[in-house]
Amino acid sequence: MNKIKFYSFKQIILILLLILLLNYAVLSSEAQTEFYVNRITSIGGSGAGYDVDINGNYAYITGNDGYIVIDIQNPARPKKIGEFGIDNGAFGIFVKDSIAYVAADGLYITDVSDPANPTLLGQENIEGVSNNVFALGDYVYVSNYEIGLQIIDVTDLTNPTKIAEYSQDGRADGVVVRDNFAYVANPNSGISVLNLTIPSSPQKVRILSATDGATGISTYEDLLFVGCYSSNVVVFDISIPSNPILLGVHTDDDDGEAQGVAGNSTHLYVADNYGVEFLNISNLPIITEVAEQRQGVSAAHDIDFKGNFLYIAGGSITGSLIFEVSKTQKTHFIGIYVGLPIAIVVASVSIWIIFRLRRKKA
Repeated sequence: MNKIKFYSFKQIILILLLILLLNYAVLSSEAQTEFYVNRITSIGGSGAGYDVDINGNYAYITGNDGYIVIDIQNPARPKKIGEFGIDNGAFGIFVKDSIAYVAADGLYITDVSDPANPTLLGQENIEGVSNNVFALGDYVYVSNYEIGLQIIDVTDLTNPTKIAEYSQDGRADGVVVRDNFAYVANPNSGISVLNLTIPSSPQKVRILSATDGATGISTYEDLLFVGCYSSNVVVFDISIPSNPILLGVHTDDDDGEAQGVAGNSTHLYVADNYGVEFLNISNLPIITEVAEQRQGVSAAHDIDFKGNFLYIAGGSITGSLIFEVSKTQKTHFIGIYVGLPIAIVVASVSIWIIFRLRRKKA
C-alpha cells in the first residue's frame, strides 16, 4: 500500500526562499527626461558680440563693427544676410516695427524693413558709450556707462531728440520699460525703478534688493529677470510695476558673471563669462539648473531664444553662437522586485511542492 508523505513546514519554507532568490533579478526602471545644450554653429561677424535681439525670422547681433542680421528661418542652418557698419562699434540693439534702435557712440535709428539692407534713418549723439536700448511708444531708453539713462523722443525717426536723463551713481548697464515704469540696471547700486508718467521728468521710486552687480535685464509677461556680476540671477514679479516682489535667487556654482538673461514662465537662459546656463523656474522660489554649456563659449555677453534654439552674442573669436536645447529620454535602474509573472510562477511551484506526493512501498 502507498503512503502519502508531505514535506515538513521548514522544508517548504526553505524551498520557497530558494525559488525567490533564483527569480529576484527582475529589473525595475523608469524613463527620465534629460536636457542638453548642444552647439549647432557659429556665425562670424563683428568680432566680439555684445547684444542680440530676435525679431521674427531674424536675429540682430551687435559687435565691434556695427551689427549683423542673421536669417534664422531654418535655425539649424542660419545665414548672415545683412550688416550695418558703425565705426566705433555697436553694443545694444532693440528691433520693433521694422526699426532697429542701436546703442553705440550715441543712438542710431535704422530701417530694417529689408533686413538684408539696413539703412540709417536718424541719429542722436550721446556722450560716452551707450550699451543697451529699449523702445516703447514714442520714446527710446538708452543706458550709458558714463551718464546713466537717456530718454529720447523718436516721434520723428529722422530727428530723434533727447528729453531727459537719469543717473544713479553715474552709470547704467541695461534698461527695460513696463507700462510707465523703467527698470535700470547698475552694477554699483542695483536695479532702480523709475516712474515715467512724465517721460521728460523720470522719478526714482525705489532700488530693488538682492540686485547688487546688476547688468543684464529682461522681462516676460509679469516676470523681471536680472543677471548680476555677483553670479546671481534674480527673478521678480512686476504685476504691480511700482512694487516688484522678489520671487527667487539663483547662485551659479561656477561664480560666473551673469550678463545676459532671457526666459519665459518656466525656463530661464543665462549668458555669463563661462558660457550658458539653462534654469528651471517653474517652482519658484526654487530655481534649479537643468543643463549648461561651457565648451566653445568665450565670455557670453547676451542671449535670446526662439523655440528650442538659443542665440548667443559674445566671445573673442566670433560674433554669435547658436545652440539647441534638446531633451533625451533615458532609462535609469532604480531597484529589483518580484514581478507579477514571477509571483505566479512562485505560487504555482509552491502549491505543487505542498501537494507533491512521495510514494513508498509499505
